[in-house]
Amino acid sequence: MHPIGNKVLWVTLGFLLNLGYACAQDTAPQHRTITHQSEVRNSYVALPADYNTDTTYWPLVVVHGGGGNAEKNTKALALRRQADQEGLPAIVIQPEFITADKQVSRFPSLGESDFLLAVLQAVRGEFMVQEKILLNGYSMGGQFTHRFALAHPEIVQACAPFAAGTWSTPDGRLLIESFGAVDDPRAFLSDPKNAQKIPERLGDLFDPRVVKAARVVPGAGADSVPYLVMCGTLDTRMGIAKEFAASLAAAGYTVESAWPATPHGNPKGTYDAEFEKYTAQAVDFFKRHTERQHETRNPRAHISK
Repeated sequence: MHPIGNKVLWVTLGFLLNLGYACAQDTAPQHRTITHQSEVRNSYVALPADYNTDTTYWPLVVVHGGGGNAEKNTKALALRRQADQEGLPAIVIQPEFITADKQVSRFPSLGESDFLLAVLQAVRGEFMVQEKILLNGYSMGGQFTHRFALAHPEIVQACAPFAAGTWSTPDGRLLIESFGAVDDPRAFLSDPKNAQKIPERLGDLFDPRVVKAARVVPGAGADSVPYLVMCGTLDTRMGIAKEFAASLAAAGYTVESAWPATPHGNPKGTYDAEFEKYTAQAVDFFKRHTERQHETRNPRAHISK
């Protein structure tokens, strides 16, 4: 072949290879819509940098907080990058939950559980993914994820709920930020006088719907789902996070925990280094509990100090 022809050929091949590499590196969340209960709802998927259509991936669901949204969920973006770095074969799924009515997102049985299942069905129709999912959420997302995992253990491989403002324990209690444990959630939430005992911004818990939803009955095999519970040492929610982790351990669940030096938010990036621990430990946790999926589960729970 003429030298010029060779040069053109190699330049063309190089361009195509670089184009393929650039496409593979594009891990920005891709927008998806589904019609759920007659409404068009949004979600996003972020593929691995080396995405391969012949590979089966773990669906890693990341639920945003009450003041955020799915598209700009920075914690989901961080998990996507960390998963690529650590070799966790996962597709990150970011469902857009309802925030105008936080109760339906705090308590899965009030509606968003069905929405998540619909999103997962759509993902399974488009990508090759495992039957079970990985779950992570911070704040409101932590409230949804731990309750969903308790109620639907048959489809959850591992769950990492962080910094939740309320928790539903396996033994039927409700843990509320700055208040503590409620042994009988229905009786407590049915009495409006008790609203004065908890933070004002959580007053909307005194809702007839929540009275019925706050106590979560664990599904069959719920104690087979491992948990990673995290909350900042400067966060007013740390006490109830520790109590939730202890409740899991007491019920025979496998539970790990860690307590970074963070408040609930991260003003001006002051706590970036500590917040990175949530991402790093979540990916490590998920990687270990997906690689060991065929091993016999150790029934002895442990809590990190």
